[in-house]
Amino acid sequence: MIQWIVFIFFSLLAILSAFGVVFLSNPIYVILSLLSVLVSIAGIFFVAGAELVAAIQLLIYAVAVAVFYVFVLTAVPWEKAFKKDSHYRVSGLFSFPLVLILYLEMLLVFLIGIGVSPKGELRELIKKLGNTEVVGSILFSKYFLAFELVSLVLLIGMIGAVLIGRKEGQVYEDDTP
Repeated sequence: MIQWIVFIFFSLLAILSAFGVVFLSNPIYVILSLLSVLVSIAGIFFVAGAELVAAIQLLIYAVAVAVFYVFVLTAVPWEKAFKKDSHYRVSGLFSFPLVLILYLEMLLVFLIGIGVSPKGELRELIKKLGNTEVVGSILFSKYFLAFELVSLVLLIGMIGAVLIGRKEGQVYEDDTP
């Protein structure tokens, strides 16, 4: 019963914080709302028994990505970057059904869990090895190529962000596009 209460608490906190990301106009409040969403999702993972995924969620997203957003917030001259004072709220409202579907999927995974795995193989592996070892063995054996492709995509995105940031910095310094 306590798991349900904690799950509902983190779910509601994540949904309310996601509304803050969409509707707040101050970029600092948006980043704080995003951080609240990421921590809430990590709490949902802890409740679901995926401690490793929750720890990775906290380390990578809640710390690294939020710090990156704060860095971008301080590095970009916002008074020149905004040509109009509007956020893409309509896009946020259209994405709400997708977010709702993803939360329903998390609820379904929470309810059904790993008990539906073929022949209960994951349940036996987790009892035998532990959560971290099972995630590592599956990730670095069966899904190794996908893991490396994701890391390559993230590297390309990081290089692109640096190049775009350099280009925008040069544009803003000269005041000429």
